[in-house]
Amino acid sequence: MKKDIKEKIKILSHQIDKAMKFESEDEDEEYFANKSSKDCVLNFILEQHENFKKDRVSRIEFTELFDKCILMLINNTGCSEDFEILESILDKLYSEKLIDEETYSEIVNGSNLGRWLD
Repeated sequence: MKKDIKEKIKILSHQIDKAMKFESEDEDEEYFANKSSKDCVLNFILEQHENFKKDRVSRIEFTELFDKCILMLINNTGCSEDFEILESILDKLYSEKLIDEETYSEIVNGSNLGRWLD
């Protein structure tokens, strides 16, 4: 994987960590920080998918960064609010045909809250 992509993934991970630790008297502010940090991951995936379609990123690189980003999101899904955000991201990936129903289910079931869904 290219160095700039690895660096961007580290930055995204740091942003999510920071958002997950963010505390405010305003629950909406906390939600916005959480959602916006995870939406940055979604936007990165979509941006890199465009780069893949334009042959700027190889299939192997895209698959690797996609998997790392999904794992980052799964590892930061611990409550119903996080799960709602994850589902909205998966809905977008599904609508963009980056994942199918089976992959969607595998990601959901692999999350920390997946065990409660059966």
